[in-house]
Amino acid sequence: MIIYLEVQMIKKIAYYLLLLVTITSCAQEAENTIRLIPEGYKGSVLIIFNQEDGLPKEYEGDKRVYRIPKNGILKTKFKPNYGIQKHQFFYVNSNNERSEIPFINMQDKAVLNKITDEEKMYIYFEETLGKVERYDPKTKELLYVIEPARTFYVGDLKDIDNDYREQLNFTFKHHKK
Repeated sequence: MIIYLEVQMIKKIAYYLLLLVTITSCAQEAENTIRLIPEGYKGSVLIIFNQEDGLPKEYEGDKRVYRIPKNGILKTKFKPNYGIQKHQFFYVNSNNERSEIPFINMQDKAVLNKITDEEKMYIYFEETLGKVERYDPKTKELLYVIEPARTFYVGDLKDIDNDYREQLNFTFKHHKK
C-alpha cells in the first residue's frame, strides 16, 4: 500500500512539473523593439522578415530597431520575433528627434472609451503574420511565398473600420513574392 501511494505521488509531481514546463515554454520572452516612423506618416505599416535585400539588423542596447521607410514597408534581415515583448513607437523628424506614439489595444473597450483626443495619433491593429506558401493545385508548382511579417496602423481613430480595411488591403497588396 505504501509503495502504491509513493508511485501515485511521483506521478502527480511529474504531471505538475510537465504542466509547469509547458506553460513557461509558451510564454517565452522575445527581443523588445523600437519602431521609428517618419514624422507625419499615417496609414498601414508592414515589417517583412527574412529578406536578403532587407535593411541590416540594428540594435539600441538590447532592443531591435525597425526604421520604417516613407512608404510604410520595411524589409528586414531580422528573423521573426515571437514571444512576450514590449514595443515602442516613435515619430522621427528630419533632426532625428523622437516623439512617442501611444499603442492602443483595440480589444480593451475601457481604454477606447477614455480616449477623447481624436486628433492624436495612435498605433493600433497590430498583427503577426506567419509564413505562407501557395502552390498550384494542378501542377503542385510553388506560386508564391509570403514571409513572416508584422503589421500595424498609425492613425487618429476617427474612422477605425475604414482604417482596418485599408490595413488588410495594404498588407496583402504589398506582401507577396
